[in-house]
Amino acid sequence: MELMDLFKIQDYMEKEIQGFANIPEDALGEENTFDLRFLALQVKTGELANLTKCYKYNAKTPEISEEKLFLRSLDAFHLLLSLGNVHQLNFISLDAIAAVPKEENQIKTFTAIFDGITKLREALRAGDYYHALSLYIRLFAHYIYLAQQLNIDFERIYQYFLSRYQLPERLLEKTD
Repeated sequence: MELMDLFKIQDYMEKEIQGFANIPEDALGEENTFDLRFLALQVKTGELANLTKCYKYNAKTPEISEEKLFLRSLDAFHLLLSLGNVHQLNFISLDAIAAVPKEENQIKTFTAIFDGITKLREALRAGDYYHALSLYIRLFAHYIYLAQQLNIDFERIYQYFLSRYQLPERLLEKTD
């Protein structure tokens, strides 16, 4: 599994969408576009948390369609990959991700994700690229761990991207 493939697919897909939409990326202004990306990731993550109802201590956990959880997780991964591409954080490895400790449950993982999104935004705004890269790796790991906690294998997400978004072969060629 090559994470670079996911970043390439996301980049290609966004360029295709921008071509169809014919709207400049910074139509709202560069500063607003910066914040919009982080807000979008928070919203999609919040939608996933709302679906799980893990934050409701006094309610019975509802039966959730596996497909619905999978699709909501994909929404967040699209935005996470997009942030990586836009801010040149798109060269992380599975080894770096594996070094990030897992949280013990969904509540702690969601909290770590929301904290991570805020910290990443602040580090990038401050121009602290190395800290931002470290934060991005942790954030990416937490999303993978969250998927696992929701019984979604990251390999399934990876294969979905590869099968759903067909790239020209030249873009998936390995570069050394």
